[in-house]
Amino acid sequence: MRYVPPPLLPPFDESPVSFTVAGPRFTPGEVTIVKVCIAQDHSVVSADVIESSGDKRFDDYAIDWARQVRVRSAPQSGLALGKCGEVRVEIRKPSEPRIVSGPDSALS
Repeated sequence: MRYVPPPLLPPFDESPVSFTVAGPRFTPGEVTIVKVCIAQDHSVVSADVIESSGDKRFDDYAIDWARQVRVRSAPQSGLALGKCGEVRVEIRKPSEPRIVSGPDSALS
């Protein structure tokens, strides 16, 4: 019988991360999938679009946003973390009312 190592865990914390950004407005529903690779010290070494939204401007922002992903802690079970994983970057409709002053606000 040949030894088969256990599968690698995805390197990222699986809880969703939501944040509000100032910048251009994008259409709710836009999605880009970014492949993010990490070093042993948990720093991001690369981030590349593997599934485009079709909007280059959004994809460029998605790469920056994906670099903010949280890396999971080393598992106690002895399983190893993968070096790369997919990060889904999606624009959602705001779930809370917002108060914005001035026509130049870029919050969405």
